[in-house]
Amino acid sequence: MKLNGMHGTFSEAEYLVRQAREMAMAGDHNTAINYLKQAITAYPQYTEAYSLLGNCQDCLGRNEEAVASYNQALALDPCHADAWFNKGMSLKKMGQTKEASQCIEKSIDLYCR
Repeated sequence: MKLNGMHGTFSEAEYLVRQAREMAMAGDHNTAINYLKQAITAYPQYTEAYSLLGNCQDCLGRNEEAVASYNQALALDPCHADAWFNKGMSLKKMGQTKEASQCIEKSIDLYCR
């Protein structure tokens, strides 16, 4: 999907992320993921798109993919507390409790700054 006059812009990505949020809130995580992948293609530096992508993947039980998406968000913004927390929760579901605890502790530290 390309919007008229907007090719690879933050505005296009922002629109797609809004659409993805609506789909995710309605429980349609697969459609949300498609929107988010388009948003990331349009604007690869959109930290929140990677974080929301991880959330949607996690909701579908695709924990390894979720962790990879959170890692992308954290590569762009190492202080993204939500991405740290959600990565920790995905890791916990995968049985990686030590790393999960470290991620959750990092998120708490960032929230308390």
